[in-house]
Amino acid sequence: MPMNKSIRIITLAACAGFIAIPWMNADPAEEQNHAAEEQSHPAAERIVPLTREQLISKVPHFYVFNYRGNPQPGKRYWLRVDNSTWIERYPDGVQTVFKVVGHTTVQKIEGTVVVKVNADGDGKGAAPEGGGGFQAFIPDKGSAVMHHLYRNIDRGETDWRDLGPMLAVE
Repeated sequence: MPMNKSIRIITLAACAGFIAIPWMNADPAEEQNHAAEEQSHPAAERIVPLTREQLISKVPHFYVFNYRGNPQPGKRYWLRVDNSTWIERYPDGVQTVFKVVGHTTVQKIEGTVVVKVNADGDGKGAAPEGGGGFQAFIPDKGSAVMHHLYRNIDRGETDWRDLGPMLAVE
């Protein structure tokens, strides 16, 4: 089991690097093409590793938001359990695990991007082995807009969608 967890973490780290800097190559023409493409897609964001200072002073430890859709409408509790792991708790107690991808700016708000990696219990919302494309955006504490955002890159979504205001942010 520890080996499997290590493989998932390495896979996630590799994916995070790919998401953060997908255009790294030695061809200047390719870099120029990417720069032009990035300007034509304002949704493109640069994801960088979180710093110790951000983890201490900016990244929330806890919040809740009211989910209105299915499954299980109601309060969703989000808890940062360590520097790289978040847990989302559904109303029935099922927990989904998210791993930190990095820090970025979305809709002029700085915050943390996380990706769903698994679920417990009956596996509701489980992601494929090694991670998935379901991402959440968690604004830094004190941001002008404190809303829980999401997207699913496996479905081709690049824009972030608002699930509602974050409450009881700590």
